[in-house]
Amino acid sequence: MPLIHSLAISARLTLNLHNLNSEGTEGNQQQTRMVHVVDAQGARRAVNAVSGDMFKHILVGHLTPLLEAENQPLSPAARQLNPDRIVAGYQPLADLAANKMTPNSEIMTTMIRDCAVTDLAGALLTGTRAVGRKSVVEFGWVVGLPAATHTEQYLHVKYAPETRATATGGETVAGTQALFHRPTSSGVYALVCNLDLYRIGLNDITRQYVVDENSRRVRARALLRALAATLLKPVGAQRNTQNPHIAGCEGVIAVSECSLPAPMLSPLDDAFCDEIDRCAAALNRVQPDAVRTLRFGSASQAVDILARLSAELELPAAVVRP
Repeated sequence: MPLIHSLAISARLTLNLHNLNSEGTEGNQQQTRMVHVVDAQGARRAVNAVSGDMFKHILVGHLTPLLEAENQPLSPAARQLNPDRIVAGYQPLADLAANKMTPNSEIMTTMIRDCAVTDLAGALLTGTRAVGRKSVVEFGWVVGLPAATHTEQYLHVKYAPETRATATGGETVAGTQALFHRPTSSGVYALVCNLDLYRIGLNDITRQYVVDENSRRVRARALLRALAATLLKPVGAQRNTQNPHIAGCEGVIAVSECSLPAPMLSPLDDAFCDEIDRCAAALNRVQPDAVRTLRFGSASQAVDILARLSAELELPAAVVRP
């Protein structure tokens, strides 16, 4: 079975007719989320993007029922997909934090042992003291390629209840229907994600594993399966009427078996696959056969790779300092 210390995915994902992550609404017009990137010629370009926060939220939505099915411990708030996870109303943790004699390391152990979602996705305890469980999962912005992404505004008509007719114009068409503008984006998006699998169950203060080996393996496998589900079903905003058309997925999954990082480069660069392969070759000269890359040209191939890794993986038994 392959030993996996860390895993990274760099991919180009084609999303058509989506509105997964808007800025907000001004009047009757919804504003799409735009960011600035620098293209290959050094020019600044404004492009549509989906935040890493949104993709992290999507992944956690897939991850939680997978962990629940494996009988991993979940705090009540995490079970309800509360982003504060174990720190939201979990009394045993609150009691520990209120006791000034309790070391922060013991609080972190409780966060990791009592809630698998907190272990993998992180949480920040505030109030009486600050103790943060850093996420095992790291997403970057999912950014549209400047030359291959476009956003348009569409006019939508929504039926207004009869009680609003007088305020909006009586018996006219305008009086019984609400008009609003909604954005729709289509294009090729650059996705980057890193999983520090060796940190699953690891207390970052004591640098000791506080979860048994089997539970760590179960959590890691659930995380890889959740990542595969995220590629297939990005459950963002507006899906009830703008479910994205996923038309393509290509890139590289890199795996490291040691403290050297699994290489991850931005798919905004056309040569990202070749560059990742060259980085892996260079790292293997530092430590032979420690890093490998697995290319995929479709969503089915990416899911197959993640499924095989999930079924076969083993995690480090001892902490290796990065």
